Amino acid sequence: MRVALVHNPIAGRGKARAIAVELESRLTQAGFEVRSIASARGDPADWLVPGLDGVDRLIAIGGDGAVRAVAGTCAARDIAIWHAPTGTENLFARAFGMSVDAEAIVRALRLGETRAIDLGDACGSPFAIMASVGFDAEVVHRLASERRGAITHLSYLAPVLKASSSWRATELAWRIDDELERLGRGMIVIANLSHYGVGLNPAPDALPDDGLLDAVFIPAERAVDLLPLVPLLRFGGHRRLPSLRFRRGRTVRIDASEPVRLQVDGDAVGVSSRSFGFRIAAEPLRIMVPARG
Repeated sequence: MRVALVHNPIAGRGKARAIAVELESRLTQAGFEVRSIASARGDPADWLVPGLDGVDRLIAIGGDGAVRAVAGTCAARDIAIWHAPTGTENLFARAFGMSVDAEAIVRALRLGETRAIDLGDACGSPFAIMASVGFDAEVVHRLASERRGAITHLSYLAPVLKASSSWRATELAWRIDDELERLGRGMIVIANLSHYGVGLNPAPDALPDDGLLDAVFIPAERAVDLLPLVPLLRFGGHRRLPSLRFRRGRTVRIDASEPVRLQVDGDAVGVSSRSFGFRIAAEPLRIMVPARG
């Protein structure tokens, strides 16, 4: 079996690179043919595709962005992936019980069991976990513009404070499977998985393999309006609030009265726009199943 190790050189302050070296040695000893690939900015067709000839499995070493970087290509080529987490949140690995442990990866490779999950598409950009417009997208874009190397939870503090003083919500509407609904001012999360940053899970009932995206509208005029929702989002109490809207659909279109920003799996994507489209991608993403015991 041929395995590709894709590592983000800056994830975990260089930890991903060191883990890639260790995993290459361990997997080679276990009898697998290993190919190491360093991820890069830009189109995966330039840096990823050339190294995938004959590859059966791919290990994405890094944060959730490392998974997103390979997801579209792996789905198109039916290559099953594993997330070896070294990032800040590591939501994908958490959702599917994956770890960076070499022995766990060897056992999963030998087990050979895979599972197909949905892959989202946000305006042509693949996402495995979630996308959103609103306050959190503003924070992500601010962080991206100020980022210098690896990030930690503390890296978000300054962007959160700056966005809190300046962000004002716009009027939003969504069209889910061609059904239009005008929502008011606030933010929208489009979820493929139930996991979200720091345990604030707006779509706790989202399923990764139901062929649907979970859309959640959270009303707010300013960032301060979101503060009372934090404990509710943490423990699921927000589901009982009549002011929030929960919908599911195969396609979602968001329209805003003013240009808003988009974040996808924690990455800043594109430029401000008044309209964004989301859908379930045609090809599912295949993942490796952890071996029990």
